[in-house]
Amino acid sequence: MGLYVESLDNIPSEAKRDYYIYLLDYGWDEPIGNALVKNYEKMASLSASNRAVVIRGINRVHFEDEVLSWHDINGEDATELLPAILITNRNPHKFKETSNPDQAEAVEKDLRMILIPLRKFCHTPTDVVVLIERLFADIKDQKALKDFRIAKRFPKDDIFAMADMVTLEPDSSGGTIPIKNVIDYLGSGRASELKVEKTVLPIHFEDRSGNEFERLVFAYLFREKKWDTLNWLGQSGADDGRDIWGTIDAKSHCYQCANYRSLVLKKVIDDIKKLVNANLVPDYFTVVCGCKVSAKMRTAIAKYASSVGIKSTFVWSSVEFEERLRRDTPELLKRFVDGEVFPELSDSNEEDNDQKVIKELAECFDRPAFTTTFHNEVNIPHFGKAITDTIEVLNTGIHRLRDGTVIRKIGSRHQVSNSSLKKTLSDIYQLTVKLRDTFFELQRSGEIKPCGCDQVDCPVWMLKDNACNQMDEIRRSLFDLFNSIKSGNKLKLG
Repeated sequence: MGLYVESLDNIPSEAKRDYYIYLLDYGWDEPIGNALVKNYEKMASLSASNRAVVIRGINRVHFEDEVLSWHDINGEDATELLPAILITNRNPHKFKETSNPDQAEAVEKDLRMILIPLRKFCHTPTDVVVLIERLFADIKDQKALKDFRIAKRFPKDDIFAMADMVTLEPDSSGGTIPIKNVIDYLGSGRASELKVEKTVLPIHFEDRSGNEFERLVFAYLFREKKWDTLNWLGQSGADDGRDIWGTIDAKSHCYQCANYRSLVLKKVIDDIKKLVNANLVPDYFTVVCGCKVSAKMRTAIAKYASSVGIKSTFVWSSVEFEERLRRDTPELLKRFVDGEVFPELSDSNEEDNDQKVIKELAECFDRPAFTTTFHNEVNIPHFGKAITDTIEVLNTGIHRLRDGTVIRKIGSRHQVSNSSLKKTLSDIYQLTVKLRDTFFELQRSGEIKPCGCDQVDCPVWMLKDNACNQMDEIRRSLFDLFNSIKSGNKLKLG
């Protein structure tokens, strides 16, 4: 709840909240600081429905310790930071009126602070009011804090910085901080860093002309497969129901591009009828859409296509097509969405980027789950989880701790440009999946089993000779592939 605080005795010392929000100023009479104080009731009201507390004294009480004072904020010059909004895990009982740091209580070992210096966001008292309304409306609705980025991190060093602190600054590119990230950062031991995220809005294909959409689909297909022939027929108009027509191994593929706000079944059926009338029934028929597609529509299209002899029918909704573009051909998004004329050529250090991705992915394999040679008794904690997490890294570039905390975001195997390297990474991915599946299968068959001590989290596994050989052979193959494409130190067992 939001409180006016005349005496800290009114707040139970054992009261715990996910976070506390304080107003920090010099105590001087100046416009931005005054606007902050005048809007206290608004902030308190907006926080009242959450596990948050907004606190200030009726009088601007002077407080000073090793972390906070009127001239020093965690070792930094306060004149550069104040006035500010402070979000922290510090209980208000730590703020007892004192002007002597030596008389203050010892700084909490797990103290963390998120500071929003108002001068970076606000030039007038009105700006303060707007920021407060936006910030606390987001807090009230448990939404992400919008348009922020990390200005600077101040890790605790027990010399100048007595607590972990980050300062925020405006971010017009869409940076957001989910409330959960705030709580995790302030919660002792739950997250080592405050995570700022960005929301990427979906591509609006429907804003493009039919010709532009068809060209994008053609460019994607041109890169997706090794075609014997591939022709964009729709650009001329007289296409007999074939926007794009390709062949692979004597199998025909027809793609119809439907860039509408909603897909019309009659239009698709009319295009299929044109194919039938021209005696051009393909082996594979795909409708690529610039909109959502219902299950009922998919079923109706597939049913009609089957009735005229089309063997396989597919429908890609706008979301499905976008995800294919992001996974397989991000350079096309640079050209068609961002307007970069030759993204393939502009990346002059493409080879260096590929090697960077490979190096970072290889680092994820340099861990006991992959490098420890198996014997009949082996100590590898959470082996299956380690393999599963590595599969996620290969696919998404998201590298996590065992508890699920994201350590970093690196390039995934899909972001490698060189087709040969991408193929090798695909083989590495398949072997990693095989390693995981083999481990679980050997567990089910009893060739890998716990040591028998009955300790729930015991990291020791007992393996039969066959299990050792299978697991080691897969990992050797993995390392051989990695070592064939990466520079520097080689991966190896033992």
